[in-house]
Amino acid sequence: MASQELNFNIFNIIILIGIFQGFVFGFIVFLNKNYRIPSNYFLVFTALALSFNNLQYLLIDIDLIEKLYFQVPFEFLIMPMFFIFVNIYLQIKSLKSILVVVFSPFLLSLIFRIIIKFNVILFSDKKIQLLLTSEEYLSLFFSILMIILILYKIFNYEKSRTEFNLSDIKAKTKWLKQALIIGVLTCISWVFVIKDNIARFEEDLSTYYPLWIIISVLVYWIVYKGIIETRILNQRFDIRTHTIKSIPTTKKPLSVNDDLFLEIENTIVNEKLFLNPNLSLELIAEKFDISVSHLSRVINKNSNHSFTDFINRLRINESKEMLINPEYKNYTIEAIGYESGFNSKSNFYTAFKKETQKTPSAYRSGK
Repeated sequence: MASQELNFNIFNIIILIGIFQGFVFGFIVFLNKNYRIPSNYFLVFTALALSFNNLQYLLIDIDLIEKLYFQVPFEFLIMPMFFIFVNIYLQIKSLKSILVVVFSPFLLSLIFRIIIKFNVILFSDKKIQLLLTSEEYLSLFFSILMIILILYKIFNYEKSRTEFNLSDIKAKTKWLKQALIIGVLTCISWVFVIKDNIARFEEDLSTYYPLWIIISVLVYWIVYKGIIETRILNQRFDIRTHTIKSIPTTKKPLSVNDDLFLEIENTIVNEKLFLNPNLSLELIAEKFDISVSHLSRVINKNSNHSFTDFINRLRINESKEMLINPEYKNYTIEAIGYESGFNSKSNFYTAFKKETQKTPSAYRSGK
C-alpha cells in the first residue's frame, strides 16, 4: 500500500509518539539493571498494554490493516497490570484468587475474539458488530471496577498508616490517585465515544482520537512518575535502615541542671522524632504530659526559634549529613528530603535554602 493512501494526520502522529514512548520506557527498564525490579516490570506491562492497545487501533485507522483483522484485547490487561504494580508498590499481598479474577476477563475476551475471527458460530456482520460493542461496554465497566478496587486499596493503606512508625515507610500515594483520575477521565471519554458510534452507525475511528491521546498522556504519566516514585521509595528504605541502626540504645545522660528543654531536645534527637513529617506541638506535648502553650514557650525561650523552625533545623542537619556522605551520592535529593522528615520536595528546598542560603543540590556539590 502506497504511503499517500494511508489515512495519516496530526492526531495519528501524536498518538504514535505516545505509543513509541511506551515502548522506549519498556526497553529502558528491561535493559537497565538499575530499574529491573518487580514493581517496575508491572509498571512497564501496564504501559505496553496501553501502547499495544493504541497501536492496533491506530493501524486500523490509517488503513494499514483491516478492521476485521484479529485484535488482542489489551484493554483488559491494562488495569490488572496496574493493580499488581500498586500492590507491590504499597507492599500489599495479593491473594491468588483475586489475581485469577482480575485476569479472567482478558482470557474470556481473547476466546471471544478467536470465535469472532474464525466465525465459528457463523455470526452475521450486524451480530458481530453488536457483540463487539457489548464487549467494549463490558471492558469499560471492568476498567471502572478496577479503578474503584485500586482506590479502595489506596485509601485502606493510607488509613492503616496514619501514625508515624520509624520501622515503616509510608509510600507516596498522591501520584497514584492522580493517575487514576486520568483513568476516570479516560473512561468518561470512552462512554461518549461508544455512544456516538452507536448513534451514527459508523466505523469512523476518528471519534476515538481524544481517548487515544488521553491514553498517550497516561502512558507517560504512569511510567515516568511511577519509576521515579519507586526509585525514591526504595532509596528511602535503604536510608531508613541506616537511620535505625544509628539510633543510640540509650539516651544521653542529663545532669541535675538540665531543664525540660534539654530533655525534650534529647528525646526528639535520640528517638528521631523529627523524621515524622506530621510531628506537631500536640504530639510532643502529649508525650511529655504538658500543655501545648507551655511547650511552645519552652522551645521559643531556649532555642530562639518557633517549634516549626526548631524541628526543621534538626531535619536540615540530618539531610546535610546525608548530602555530603559519599555513601548517599547516588541517592536522589527527594529521597534524602523525605527521609529527613519533610513531607514534600518543595518544603525541603524552601526550608533548606532558608537555613543555609543554598539549595540542597548546590550544598551537595560544594558550590
